[in-house]
Amino acid sequence: MSKQNIAAVFDVDGTLIANDSLERIFFRYLWRYSEIGWREIARLTGGACSALVGCAALADNKAYLRGHEFRHLQRLARDCFEQEIMRKLLPDALARLRWHQHAGHEVILLSGTLDLLLEPLAEYLDVGTRIGTTIEISGARLTGRLASTRPFGTAKITCLNRMLAGRRSAPVSLMQSFAYGDHYADRFLLSTVGHPVATNPDRRLRHVAEKRGWMIEDFA
Repeated sequence: MSKQNIAAVFDVDGTLIANDSLERIFFRYLWRYSEIGWREIARLTGGACSALVGCAALADNKAYLRGHEFRHLQRLARDCFEQEIMRKLLPDALARLRWHQHAGHEVILLSGTLDLLLEPLAEYLDVGTRIGTTIEISGARLTGRLASTRPFGTAKITCLNRMLAGRRSAPVSLMQSFAYGDHYADRFLLSTVGHPVATNPDRRLRHVAEKRGWMIEDFA
């Protein structure tokens, strides 16, 4: 039998950080330093709500990034990570991630957030594999349109399988692997692994986890 690797797949928003999301933190950071203004908010929300206080419009609409130079945003993302995001990481969640690394498991960050925000986080955690949402680039500037599938709900499984299928390394045994998620939509991903962990679960995911006998961890 060929050797198979064990993976530990971690969601980020609500799992490695609580009660916030990387993109909302970044949005507020850009606003604070006048990198975006009311024009970008109008593109994002159409006046329906304010993304400064959190809004579902951030999920698929990246028009607020249109026209921004990609390398400049990368630098801002790193600054935001060091100034804002790093201190919000949950110590118990990080300890669990480190445990998997010490056990020789392949840690994978899988999140619907922007890949440019996952990049400094992955480097800080020494995680070599990340799957996030990428934005189309034209002439070194972002168009505001998605360039990849946003990993959310069942799309997380699609993105994960696509990534695993495209590698030449030893295959990953999902039945021996772990997955961590906090949102009801993560139930699809958790169902694909042998060791699902509902982490800081919302009410509906907690109900599913209790019904199916999944491990529940509150890293709050």
